[in-house]
Amino acid sequence: MPFTTASDDQNSNDLSINDPDVLIQLTADINVDGKFGARTLRVTADSVDIIEQNGFNSVHIPMSDIKNARHEPLVGGGRLEVTTKKGDIIPVVSYTLSMANKFSEGARGIEQLAKGETLAINMKEERIRCPKCGRRLPEKDGICPACINRSATLMRIATYLKPYRKQAITLAILSIATTSINLAPPYIQGTLIDTVLNAHHDISRLYLLMGIWLLTMAAGIGVQIFAGRLVAYLGSHIAADLRSSLYRAVEFLQLSFFDKKQVGAIASRVTQDTDRVWGFLVDGVPYFVINGLLLIGITGFLFWTNWKLTLCILAPLPIVILISIIFWKPVSQLFYRVGQKWARFYMHLNESLTGIRVIKAFAKEDLEYGKFQIRNQELRNAGLAADTRWITIFSIMSFFTSLGALINWTVGGYMVYNKTMSLGDFWKINAYLGLIYGPLQWFAQVNNWFSRAMAGAERIFEVMDTTTESYGDPGKKHPIHGEVTFDNVRFGYDKSNPVLKGLNFTAEPGEMIGLVGKSGAGKSTTINLLCRFYEPDTGTIKIDDIDYRDISLQDMRRQIGVVLQEPFLFNGTIAENIAYGSPGASMDEIMEASKAANAHNFILSKPDGYDTMVGERGAKLSGGEKQRISIARAILHNPRILILDEATSSVDVETEKQIQEAIARLIKGRTTFAIAHRLSTLRNASRLIVLDQGQIVEMGTHAELMDKHGVFYNLVETQSAVTQIIGVGG
Repeated sequence: MPFTTASDDQNSNDLSINDPDVLIQLTADINVDGKFGARTLRVTADSVDIIEQNGFNSVHIPMSDIKNARHEPLVGGGRLEVTTKKGDIIPVVSYTLSMANKFSEGARGIEQLAKGETLAINMKEERIRCPKCGRRLPEKDGICPACINRSATLMRIATYLKPYRKQAITLAILSIATTSINLAPPYIQGTLIDTVLNAHHDISRLYLLMGIWLLTMAAGIGVQIFAGRLVAYLGSHIAADLRSSLYRAVEFLQLSFFDKKQVGAIASRVTQDTDRVWGFLVDGVPYFVINGLLLIGITGFLFWTNWKLTLCILAPLPIVILISIIFWKPVSQLFYRVGQKWARFYMHLNESLTGIRVIKAFAKEDLEYGKFQIRNQELRNAGLAADTRWITIFSIMSFFTSLGALINWTVGGYMVYNKTMSLGDFWKINAYLGLIYGPLQWFAQVNNWFSRAMAGAERIFEVMDTTTESYGDPGKKHPIHGEVTFDNVRFGYDKSNPVLKGLNFTAEPGEMIGLVGKSGAGKSTTINLLCRFYEPDTGTIKIDDIDYRDISLQDMRRQIGVVLQEPFLFNGTIAENIAYGSPGASMDEIMEASKAANAHNFILSKPDGYDTMVGERGAKLSGGEKQRISIARAILHNPRILILDEATSSVDVETEKQIQEAIARLIKGRTTFAIAHRLSTLRNASRLIVLDQGQIVEMGTHAELMDKHGVFYNLVETQSAVTQIIGVGG
């Protein structure tokens, strides 16, 4: 099956995408002269060709001559280049930046075919426009605010009522009761006018009707209190359940999701958007239901009292409905944009507060305030645009709804004057009008709440519907022995710029592997893949000769211990942070792990010892103290595979020596992967893997690599020279 993509202006007669010989077909948007124009890349098992718009084959490279292919980033675009086995670099085709990802995949496919491998590339592109209406999406692969299915969204929110069926049914009954009670006073008033005030007899009927009215009011207050409490209960519980579902979904998302979304934007969905849904459930839904029932009941009473006058009174209603239909979607889109601006506002607020120390260190308070003002003004302008539009529409609708009273006094007054309708019936209709046009105007306000709530709900469900990590069968256990194999692993956070380019190595159980290389060589990325924070684009990672994607993710991670380059501590006690990966650990076990990590002594020097609160992100501890607690946490976790990512980067030389001694005891019987800032600390590693630009360039023991006088030797020498310079400067 060929991989194909084409631009809208591609000439379909140039070549057939159904040709079984064509394995990859891509259309670029820059021609041979460097101007906008279509050129087609055609890849078969035998060759790489470029077909011009006139059908001319301008580039032909036999597959047997190709060594590798790559995407070369350029300013505003890119170029697919092929390197021949003779070492010649051939520029094949150029394209704009929007096509970089798919041509990067195309280059990877060419390289696979050149090496005789199975073609395995991903041509799925990020969506930047809505496939339904063609509008540009607010976020890549996001939802289109113009095409939100609000009825489906509302029904999905309603599914959260299932655990509260009894309360919901009770509330529905109370809503009917409330409607009946609200209908009673106008009827009592009309009856009073016709049977007592106009008739001038039986004053006892006055007291009877007033007593009934008083009982109705008392019953209404009781029902209102009970229903209000039920509404508050349901609204709060449903919003809490929604927040819980959203937070759980966020926790199980792939890390690639967080690469695209900033923390503040996600936080706004958990807080701002769920709050909007809660507001609609507590304030909007009950009034919508009650007023909806009231509207039906009043309309029935009006037609029963005088159908001719009722038709006249309701004449403006179609205009109100038409205005709602026309302006519903545009106003909803405006409120969706407000939600986006709130997300950006939260994003900046979270970032600036998290980095407050850096801001103060560089005296950039004014700069950050300027950025805040921009976000704040964007939020203000978006909210002003939405509210201004809404107020205008609401006022126009209110004008048409208020015409009902004018029509009633004009037509109804004429009927009473001509004695074709009693004064009591006129009063009933006039009183009911105050009830019916109130809900009509209020429904317009509900549209505002509903639009805000549905936009927020869609943003919530967008996160909840995002693909989560593949956890596998949680009940399936696989005791890890520790053999780890990277089999031709390729990976890139940006698919057009791969970080790892075909890693191949095997770590034996109990072996300590040191990962060495310049910054950006792929060391931390290798660790991220091993932890399965990300998965390879191609190739396989095996644990004990089993594809690690076939192992339950939770089971695998329970047997892997990680000490990251930037230690993260939760706002709790030192003991709680050490026991984070082993919540059932005893105090003796926590202390033993602390001793192994050389943390016990400094912990005891704290006023509260192991009960010392570490503060947010461990702010009350030094960098070295946080790192040692992080190491103690990994030690207590007792993993089969241990990962040390710059585990000693935040400690002094003396402490580092003590930690290295502890690690030497810890790694016995465990497969260990270590990245160290000081290369000398990897002297005792079983093997060192030297990475350069995502590829393995050297592998061996510390002594073997030093004897080679290659890449590793140069790294060590450079580091030693820098250390000496620093020492002299000190």
